[in-house]
Amino acid sequence: MPPLSSGIDEALRLEAVYLSAPIPRNLAVLTAMGAIFDKVYFPGVYLPKEGFDVGELDKEIARLKALPQDYDRQLLLGILSLTKHAKTLAGFCEFTADPNDIFGTKSEPPQQLVQAIHDAIHGPPRKGFTPMFESGHSKGLPGGDETVNYPGDYHYLARAIIQSGKTGIPLLNDIPGLKLPGMLDIAPQDDAKLLAGILAVECTRIALPPTPYFDQKTSWSSGRRTPPCCAGSAVRCFATRPT
Repeated sequence: MPPLSSGIDEALRLEAVYLSAPIPRNLAVLTAMGAIFDKVYFPGVYLPKEGFDVGELDKEIARLKALPQDYDRQLLLGILSLTKHAKTLAGFCEFTADPNDIFGTKSEPPQQLVQAIHDAIHGPPRKGFTPMFESGHSKGLPGGDETVNYPGDYHYLARAIIQSGKTGIPLLNDIPGLKLPGMLDIAPQDDAKLLAGILAVECTRIALPPTPYFDQKTSWSSGRRTPPCCAGSAVRCFATRPT
């Protein structure tokens, strides 16, 4: 029987809401998070732990890899690859979606926030043009009735910001320069959890030896093209809090 956790244990727990994508962007990110945090939340994402055929899933992954690649397909490949390890990651990676609410309609983020995130990244659309946003994606898995479900890009960012604001758990961003509505732009002074997260990230950068960057073959292939950063751990994480 595992020992009961004390109030001190709970106070020292480091948790984060992952902001950058519906899954860790690559193995380096996952490794760094495992060295720092006790639990990382991925709002609106559902990865089943069982109820599918792993061998047939490997065949489906191979089939998708043989097709022309774009961001959406690479993200799906990353989702499917990580699903094979969802049971192992249980308790650390917390995928919060309700499997019966495929597109998250019960907790859909405000459209104004989704639009504001889009405009913060790309700039406002031209006059008379209204962009369309995909609220979510779902794909069936072979060998059963299970699916993987995950939000669209801007909806995921919105869900992460909302969950952090509701729970008080800091946002974890590993894309330098990503500035979104509601994110703090100054160092916190009276937020112990956030300060602890920032200090833990910086200490890990010092403690970890230099490691090579993971290329696409050894990553989850989420498809995001971002500059390499953090010479210590092949990833630099930024803890922040919605205002």
